[in-house]
Amino acid sequence: MKRLIWLRHETKPYEQRCCLTPSACEELLKLGHEVVVERSPIRVFSDEEYEAVGCTLEETNAWINKAPLNAVIVGLKELEDKDFALSHRHIHFAHVYKNQNGHEKTLSRFLKGDGKLFDLEYLVDENENRIAAFGVWAGFSGAALAIDIWAHQQLNMDYNQKAPLRPYQSQMDMVTDIERNLLKIEARPRVIVIGAKGRSGKGAVKFLRSIGIEPTMWGSKETKGKGPFQDILSHDILINCALITKQVKPFLTNDLIDQQRHLSVISDVGCDPTGPCNPLPIYSKCTTMDAPIASLREDLTITAIDHLPSLLPKESSIDFCTQLFPHLIDFLNNEIEQTPWERSLEVFYSKTMELGPVDFNADKLESNDPQNLM
Repeated sequence: MKRLIWLRHETKPYEQRCCLTPSACEELLKLGHEVVVERSPIRVFSDEEYEAVGCTLEETNAWINKAPLNAVIVGLKELEDKDFALSHRHIHFAHVYKNQNGHEKTLSRFLKGDGKLFDLEYLVDENENRIAAFGVWAGFSGAALAIDIWAHQQLNMDYNQKAPLRPYQSQMDMVTDIERNLLKIEARPRVIVIGAKGRSGKGAVKFLRSIGIEPTMWGSKETKGKGPFQDILSHDILINCALITKQVKPFLTNDLIDQQRHLSVISDVGCDPTGPCNPLPIYSKCTTMDAPIASLREDLTITAIDHLPSLLPKESSIDFCTQLFPHLIDFLNNEIEQTPWERSLEVFYSKTMELGPVDFNADKLESNDPQNLM
């Protein structure tokens, strides 16, 4: 069965990753599918690379008013905050199922347009394990930032002066750059990684060991049902890589970080400050590539960037696409029963049902509303 896959441009600032590489698109074309790729000045793969393998190119954000209803809109990060209804099938990370800010509005847009969301975060196997994830690269990059921020502290340098953070060509380039400042300092930080056995945690440990630092590693055995943790304060750096899906006792509290401590840098790779599952309720807003750190106390800094793998866009995109691609073929073949796609769709239906009836006055749509043009 021929399908239309529409790879949209990413609108999130500094997001160069994508979930479909040119070589993957070439494979889809060979299988008889149609692939439309929106032009993007920021995507890590050039427009010409997609065009060279036979993809049809469209202008940036053309999906809004040009994609037919049978198109599957594929992206990576969440859509822009707009008001028009969503009528297509969308595949991306939406960040709406943990009651994050704006989740009700986003889900109501799907209800209004009778669209469907297959959230990449909720594509899981029968054991509830993600079938495709950027976790290793998030942890690797989160650990790199933590070390770099700590080194800047020791050298009395403002890390935000380094902004905006730019992506690296490779992981080796990242390691070399971070080591440059670290070599100016005789001491080495004491680092703790929470969630060390998960994907992100393994990535963090991989980076730390690449520069000769052996961290303290905690998993669920050390944290389940416990907290807050006085022991964290004896470390210089906390890297939180724990995947939290239910409310837990906090790892740190404001009262705890007011105590005497060595801790001076927190890298929250989990990065869910607005959700109810946040194990670090000591901050309320993500940091960004433009302003990578925020001050919690005069001598305590946090970084919490929710798209860390963007710092290694090519490696992380290729890795993610490799994981996702065989499952995408199942989706395009309409083989979704008892698969990660069905499980993701069930979460979508469950979360939209929680909203209850959604009022929608069609008369409020202007004649040039994008959904009227489909």
